[in-house]
Amino acid sequence: MAWVVGLNSGSSLDSIDGVLIDMDFDPEGWPRLKGVEATAEIPWPEQVHNDIVRAINLDMRIDELCRLNFVAGAVFSKAVNAVLHKASIPASEVAVIGVDGQTIYQEPPLREKWVGTEFRNAVEAFRDGRLGCTLQIGDGAVISALTGIPTISQFRPADIAVGGTGAPIEQLLDYFHYRHITPVVTLNIGGIANIHAVHADQNKMMAFDTGPGNILMDRLAQTKFGLPYDKNGTIAATGHVNSSVLDFLMSHPFLRRDPPRSAWREDFSLKYLQMILDKFPAVEPRDMMATMAEFTVQAILQSLHRVPFLDEVSFLIGNGGGVYNDVAINSLKQKIPQHIHFVLSDQFGIPAKSNEAVKFATLGFATIHHLSGNIPHASGATRFAVLGRVHYPPYSTDFELDVTQ
Repeated sequence: MAWVVGLNSGSSLDSIDGVLIDMDFDPEGWPRLKGVEATAEIPWPEQVHNDIVRAINLDMRIDELCRLNFVAGAVFSKAVNAVLHKASIPASEVAVIGVDGQTIYQEPPLREKWVGTEFRNAVEAFRDGRLGCTLQIGDGAVISALTGIPTISQFRPADIAVGGTGAPIEQLLDYFHYRHITPVVTLNIGGIANIHAVHADQNKMMAFDTGPGNILMDRLAQTKFGLPYDKNGTIAATGHVNSSVLDFLMSHPFLRRDPPRSAWREDFSLKYLQMILDKFPAVEPRDMMATMAEFTVQAILQSLHRVPFLDEVSFLIGNGGGVYNDVAINSLKQKIPQHIHFVLSDQFGIPAKSNEAVKFATLGFATIHHLSGNIPHASGATRFAVLGRVHYPPYSTDFELDVTQ
């Protein structure tokens, strides 16, 4: 057995989720999740949160971004200490930390422009966007030095380097955890929503973003209601879906892209939301909230029907903060095919709120054992790749972080 820590901070920037899990290998040689020992959640300090927003909005100098990378690493380290304190497990017993970092920028590859020479002329392919790019902050060297634990960070670049999208990147966890009950589809609703179509045959697996998850609802809650988000969908529950707005939302060009596809904040930005509000000024904010919730649902449904083996799928397994939006989830349950049962990942041993942190823990465990973390058919990569950057701690760590500060 091995104790493994996973950390996640998604595009919603609401907090850092930490998890401590117990892992080993099953008789077939695949990583196995034996159990979740503890979870913890810490908020981003307000100033750091504001700086991250500035960075994502491309409103930050390179020297500030350089500094923020190290600051974010120190905050991630506090999350490690918090989850270990909760579990009463010393850092010396932890095998590895898996943390992707905070994504600041991402561009998927322009695969429709590929001409077959992308890797022979990689300089040009990266420059013109035929190959993607991504940037995460929260330096793994800082996390490793401050915790005394080997740390694997920034998993996405290795998939992008071999032609993949880099996001979503949950294929490994879903394959080894669900392969004996496949085919199933997992659904993560964070800032952006994504699905993974899981099949015992890896050459049939799919992974792609469906469209907005909570991001537009969160921004609407912040701009019109002075709230960080629409908790449990209570605002949406008081409104009505506006069909004209919904039809316009469903015409978004992202929804016409073929999988594998990856969205980023620019696709569903504050600027995009403001354009919608300006275009439909007569729509009441509560009705707009209900419509945004239904937009998330309709984009998920449209994406589900891109799965070739959907008729064989038994479960739609939900995770992420968006699964607690009652309005969206009740609508989704009513509209998915009748043979598919919607359940939370808790039913299969993974807390829905912590699924992303578990994902990065398992990727860290895979990397420390030199196992590939991507599935090419799902991510669009040309090859399997061991993901992440390995950071080993100094020879001694004689202090613990004070998580109360």
